[in-house]
Amino acid sequence: MGWHDVTMMAVATVPVDGWGALGRWAIDPGTVAILLGVGSAYLAGCVRARRLGRSFPARRSIVFATGWAALVLALVSPIDVYADVSFTVHMLQHLLLTFVAPPLLALGAPISLALATLPTRGARSLAGVLRSRGARVLGNPIVGWALFVGVPIAVHASRLFDVALTSSGWHTFEHAAWVGAALVYWWPIVGADPSPHPVGYGARLLSLLLAMPAMSFLALAIYTADAPLYRTYASLPAPWGPQALADQRNAAVLMWVAGNLALVVAMLLVAASWKRHDDEAQRRLESREDAAMAAAGTASS
Repeated sequence: MGWHDVTMMAVATVPVDGWGALGRWAIDPGTVAILLGVGSAYLAGCVRARRLGRSFPARRSIVFATGWAALVLALVSPIDVYADVSFTVHMLQHLLLTFVAPPLLALGAPISLALATLPTRGARSLAGVLRSRGARVLGNPIVGWALFVGVPIAVHASRLFDVALTSSGWHTFEHAAWVGAALVYWWPIVGADPSPHPVGYGARLLSLLLAMPAMSFLALAIYTADAPLYRTYASLPAPWGPQALADQRNAAVLMWVAGNLALVVAMLLVAASWKRHDDEAQRRLESREDAAMAAAGTASS
């Protein structure tokens, strides 16, 4: 029995009503193991930082935990189950994997935490990785933007999306591609961790602004299609298959509205951080000037 046959059998048991959906969780051992490993590693770092007496903001831990919870919601909750029968739910999952979880994880500053808590040899190895050619390439904001925009277009405009619905291996690869590309993009945009290519606030805003038309173009292309784009959804039994085209258009609207809203929120947060940075710089400058004037007055008297 192939994965497609297994998928079709699973679809037949997917509850249509909302209450029944709450009990359908996707407990994949590999996914659960990775999620537990990521969460445990970060928690261990926080505990070690406290034991070593090294300062690490509690708000970073809270934000990281929120991002981790978003990953769990996307990959283990009923969202993952219903993504196999509804393009709209699948789009919600992808939005969680690109616009919610990655920036929150990046705001948690896991690299800074690791550098502060790893043994000396481990911290030096991690620092060496950050200086490597691969890290310099991935840390380039242009590369990050290209991956962030390119992966969704490549997935939706090719057979990969359909194949991922019927192949467990490609399904896992698709999720890894979404999360990986988003993490690479948000790493320098967030700026909480050291990066080979520190990005100024103006460049961050430009990057976010340029992502909006790219996402809007993809959403428009999906919405204006006059037939279901993905055979797997169209061939599902009722009520899913007959509603595939309407569901596809709902997914496109969700991508356009939620994706662009997330980018606007990110731009507002970056602009606010820029203002705080400039205000702090101005206060430091004024303090130095006041100190210099006081010293000059003391010397003259």
